[in-house]
Amino acid sequence: MNTSHALRLVALGACASLALAACAPGGSATQSGSKDASNVTIGLTYIPNIQFSPVYVADAQGMYNEAGIDATIRHHGSHEGFFTALLAGEEDVVIASGDEAVAAAAQGLDIVSIGQYYASYPGTVIVPASSEITTLADLKGKTVGIPGEHGANYYATRSAMQEAGLAESDMTISPIGYTQQAAIASGQVDAVVGFTNNDAVQMRLAGLEIREIPLDPSHTPLVSASIITTHKWAQAHPEQARAVVKATTDAMNAIAADPQIAIDATKPWDDSLASEDSLASANAVLAATVPLWLGTSGHATGMQDLTTWAQMVTFLDSLGELEGPVDPASVATNDYVSPAEEPQS
Repeated sequence: MNTSHALRLVALGACASLALAACAPGGSATQSGSKDASNVTIGLTYIPNIQFSPVYVADAQGMYNEAGIDATIRHHGSHEGFFTALLAGEEDVVIASGDEAVAAAAQGLDIVSIGQYYASYPGTVIVPASSEITTLADLKGKTVGIPGEHGANYYATRSAMQEAGLAESDMTISPIGYTQQAAIASGQVDAVVGFTNNDAVQMRLAGLEIREIPLDPSHTPLVSASIITTHKWAQAHPEQARAVVKATTDAMNAIAADPQIAIDATKPWDDSLASEDSLASANAVLAATVPLWLGTSGHATGMQDLTTWAQMVTFLDSLGELEGPVDPASVATNDYVSPAEEPQS
């Protein structure tokens, strides 16, 4: 599998955001939680990636141990539903996108986000550097390529349209699969919607001259990668839940101060980093991902914007993406964010 496709599969924005596998309930569910209360299994998508480096760093540098937990990192099987192991009790926490969490909650599954992973939404509109498109409103009358009319890219596209005041009849959404780079290079579409720390990075590494038109965070009703568990586990293990959020957040800030620790901690998981090209790509992705962890404050806190979560529930419901009702107050909480991670006044 090539690097670009691998990154796309795990883009935490898809989440993100992680381009996460479809949510699916497990088989015969067992009680969530580890036998030893200090043991916590953290689930990640099936391809190791630099975007997961806060988890790798927190483990490698003993941050999880210092927070009072013994962490096990588990990458999912390639055909495993993203929340399957969590709901079956084989994992205690997963890094997953907020939209996937809401979709799962709408299916009646026990899902709750307990901490922020990406503080900024990574969705972006990408156009050739020579394009006359300079604002989202300029997409009127244009053709925009996305993998398909579902998932994170589609949600980001609809959010961009909403921000620009565009109706479905104002532009053409063209499902092009995961061929954004080729579609832009060949002029097949006028723009594509992707992720600033994935698609845009890979295009620039390939030598394409592009520009990004980011979505306005204040108008984007979407949450990307988040730290997610079940209500049952969090309520039974509140200190462990806080420890996961604290240590993972501490690792983000440590990486921002010294990015090399992310590379060093990821290498044992990602064999591809032995290649100079893959290492260069990982460094570029990391440079684009650190700002997503830190957000506008420049410091990762773990605190979630619960207003945006509520807006996302309403937005996804308006798109017909939810199978049932979702209580915004139930799908995300800051109850497990330690005081040390709260924003400074």
